[in-house]
Amino acid sequence: MGRCRESAARHGDSGRLIVWKTVKYQIREASAPPDRPFACRRKATPAVTLLSVPALVAVALALTPLFVKVLGRHAGWPIVAFFVAAIVQLARLSGGVLDGDAVTWRAMWAGALLPGGHGVEFALRLDPLSLVFALLALVIGSAVFIYSTAYLPPKGGTMSFYVLMTAFMLAVLLLVLSDDVVLLFVGWELVSMASFLLIARSGSSGEAGSLRTLLLTFTGGLLLLAALGVAVWATGTTNLTDMLASDVWSPGAGGDAAVTSTVAVLVALGAFTKAAQLPFQAWLPEAMAAATPVSAFLHAAAVVKAGIYLLLRFSTAFHHVQAWQILLIVVGMATAVSAAVFAIQQTDLKRLVAYSTVSQLGWIVATIGVGTHFAIVAAVVHTIAHALFKSSLFMLAGTVDHQAGTRDIRRLGPLWNRMPWTFGSMVIGAASMAAIPPTLGFLSKEGMLEAFTDAPLADAGVVVLLVAATIGAIATFTYSARLIFGAFVDGPRDMSEVREAPVALWLPAAVPGVISLPLAFFIGPMLDGPLDSVARTVLGGDYAETHLALWHGVNVPLLISVGVLVAGVLLVLVRGRMNEALADRKLFPFTGVQALSFGTRAAGRVGRWLAALGDSHAPTRHLLPMLSVIVVYAAAILVAPGVGGMELPDKVDGIDSWMDLIPLTIIVIGVVATLQARNRLQAAVLLGVTGTGVTLQVLLLGAPDVAMTQFLVEILTVVLMMLVLRHQPRAFAGTGRGRRIVAAAVGVGVGLATFGAVWTLTGRRDKPELAQWYLEEGPKITSENNVVNTILVEFRAFDTLGELAVLGMAGIAMAAVVSSMPRWPHYPGRPGPLPQAGLNSLPMRKLVQWMTPLLFGLSLIVLYRGGNEPGGGFNAALIGASALMLKYLSQPDDRPLMRRNLPYLFSGVGVIVAIGIGFVGYLEGSFLAPLYGTVAGQHLTTALIFDVGVYLAVLGIVATSLNHLGGPTRPGSPKSDDELGPRVAHRTGVHVPPRQKPDQAMAANSAPGDPVGEGVPEELYDGPGTAASASSTGSADNMTDDEEVRA
Repeated sequence: MGRCRESAARHGDSGRLIVWKTVKYQIREASAPPDRPFACRRKATPAVTLLSVPALVAVALALTPLFVKVLGRHAGWPIVAFFVAAIVQLARLSGGVLDGDAVTWRAMWAGALLPGGHGVEFALRLDPLSLVFALLALVIGSAVFIYSTAYLPPKGGTMSFYVLMTAFMLAVLLLVLSDDVVLLFVGWELVSMASFLLIARSGSSGEAGSLRTLLLTFTGGLLLLAALGVAVWATGTTNLTDMLASDVWSPGAGGDAAVTSTVAVLVALGAFTKAAQLPFQAWLPEAMAAATPVSAFLHAAAVVKAGIYLLLRFSTAFHHVQAWQILLIVVGMATAVSAAVFAIQQTDLKRLVAYSTVSQLGWIVATIGVGTHFAIVAAVVHTIAHALFKSSLFMLAGTVDHQAGTRDIRRLGPLWNRMPWTFGSMVIGAASMAAIPPTLGFLSKEGMLEAFTDAPLADAGVVVLLVAATIGAIATFTYSARLIFGAFVDGPRDMSEVREAPVALWLPAAVPGVISLPLAFFIGPMLDGPLDSVARTVLGGDYAETHLALWHGVNVPLLISVGVLVAGVLLVLVRGRMNEALADRKLFPFTGVQALSFGTRAAGRVGRWLAALGDSHAPTRHLLPMLSVIVVYAAAILVAPGVGGMELPDKVDGIDSWMDLIPLTIIVIGVVATLQARNRLQAAVLLGVTGTGVTLQVLLLGAPDVAMTQFLVEILTVVLMMLVLRHQPRAFAGTGRGRRIVAAAVGVGVGLATFGAVWTLTGRRDKPELAQWYLEEGPKITSENNVVNTILVEFRAFDTLGELAVLGMAGIAMAAVVSSMPRWPHYPGRPGPLPQAGLNSLPMRKLVQWMTPLLFGLSLIVLYRGGNEPGGGFNAALIGASALMLKYLSQPDDRPLMRRNLPYLFSGVGVIVAIGIGFVGYLEGSFLAPLYGTVAGQHLTTALIFDVGVYLAVLGIVATSLNHLGGPTRPGSPKSDDELGPRVAHRTGVHVPPRQKPDQAMAANSAPGDPVGEGVPEELYDGPGTAASASSTGSADNMTDDEEVRA
């Protein structure tokens, strides 16, 4: 830019560069040479280059469906091209990053959300630690995707696989690159969800494993959320770098040791769920039901590495905390030893490799717990080594399964001469896992053993740790040998028909593991400096340089390694007897899966016991204690104001008015009439009358916008309630006199107490300071006079967006619940006065033809004027929804209001529009920040487009309700009446005959000589003249969505 300014200065004002500044729309002029208009383009800054890394993967995700449609299973190749481009971008930044110059990119997400004006940012940061994990994910992911192009079947299942795997990659990158704890938590949960979906897509075999994965990893998410919440409270920021560097975690600087230990333990437990550490390890072996490429990526570079990354990242703050150190060392080493023993017992190649993953992760966790500079280096080296050999072993196990038709050791035979390339590759990978020199695994294992000698434990504790590590290393050597001998050497089966896998299948699987062999020789000269940079990032400060090499002389780690090799070879020689001794033997009283199942069953029993305390159709059983407390507090306030030191200020003048008695009277009449109603539909209508009284009260208080919303909601709620209540018996169930007296006493007592409390406590304060600020400053900032609407779509738009998303999800959940219920047709209603049901609604339909465009036109006017007059997107959508209601009620039968997916489209587009215009706010500097301007003399704002999203989303959920609640079928059972027995109307004792066709049903309930249908019990009718009563004429056009799908 310096050269650009100099060139412009030399050329004077001969060129004009117009820049449109957002928000104020000011125009400024800058000089540029006319003969070189593009000579001054700025090079991409490091921050933009960093942003391009997840952006490239996001673009790949968006294009994945197209790639799969065109290329099928070979869609992995163009996706890998995007991954390689992301790797190149990281490589461009790596030089400066490893020199200590971290790269950050940030954009305000929710400004001033925290005290002190701090906000939540969409912040990315690339430092040496995040660089290592981002490269691991992209490199291992590229190998897995290339392998998938040959492993996946030619047809079927490739779309879900590639979409979910690419989304998985994006979630991992967001997690390791995030510099804000909110974004970190979002990435953490997305990783959990992606892993669940990838395991679940394997069908019934993956159902149990996916649910366990979801349960345990979401449990870890809750633990992490609690830790982050306390950390944000303690530090006052969501910025991850600032949070970890805070003095809050240093007791010497005035920090609270209890808070520090609590957060440290919560973070560690949350990481344990992802890293499959005791007692959360059960999910990982069960996840083997997923496809081999999923397992390779999941357990080598994604989910489990997310847990390791979290522990390394938070070691910045907690490496000196004793609770952190002890917890990581003890749990890590216990997991390493126990999982290694379990791995020896396995006969399934993938489960064996899975248990080995749990064991190897235990080694890394224990090493992180040591917390020294060299320990962090050793943990990072083993993380790299583990990612390489473990991804290779998983894919090679899948290759064996692909070629031999099984991965069960008991069904395999000598394959070493039938699949020599696969055999050789697996030997190298297993040797690295077993820490046999000269592999990278040996070098990293030596480093971890060296780190254990400096563990922050007493001398006896160090000895115990080294002994446990020795046992774990012997078991590691043993299960590594079992992997090779079981798959390629031992076994009685004839393997003469098996052929070597195609190069496209075994080569991508072999490369990561084979690389660990030469990498062990060059890692010292190449990576000593970068690894020191990672350790300095984690621990801070300036430490002595690390020197990695295969030979450091005779020392404790070397002696342990020699002993492990000797013991391991001896066990291999007696492997037959050892396998027989361990086969089907229970090493512990229960397995992790059994413990998890016991926990879920126990939680279910406790939940049912707690629910039973209030599980009753009588509201008094669970409402009485709560309402009694309200009455007691209300009585205390009414009888003795000021008790406890709380003095009540005087009432504000001019609040009460005699006109308040009008809505009060309407409300009282509506409530009393509702209590007297014996019919459910009558009660619903009378409740609407009560709501109308509340609407009038709000209007008298001077809130026309809120009153309009309340009135429209009351109208639509009554109609929707009727659609639900038509599936219920018409009359309420009878109750005894004593129960009515108790209910009346409770209701009157609570009502009087609430009325008295409201009368006493409200009206004693004027507008709060924030409300006064909105009233005074809102119109100046927004140039709009409707303060209520500007609060919803501008000042608090982030809250509205959250509510909008919840509303959309509520519509989807409602549709899912209703659709999942068995359905059976309604009994016909009484015959209408006209022979054809369609004629009953003819006047209504003619009226709706005129009313529909008028109502939608009115809704658009209300939408547009919402900035200055009562209205806005929500009210406009309710007006448009009333047009849909009229359209539905005017139909001669209960056909769906519109096509099945159209309401979902409305809701989805609405949420997308709201989110999309939120990103436009970044032109102003913050998510959802509004931009203002004038077009043709009209003041416009991007908040109006946000309101359009609200409009569409609300319209969509109402249409969803009409489609699913207004269909011609009702919840019930598809079973035959012989299975169910005779049905009896609710609390009436009226026998309901077996289901028959409509005409048969009416004839069966008719007395001799009566018109057809007059003998049907009244309780079974929905009422004459309604759309529901005409549903008996249903045809293929009247089928609900679910029936259509079943048909």
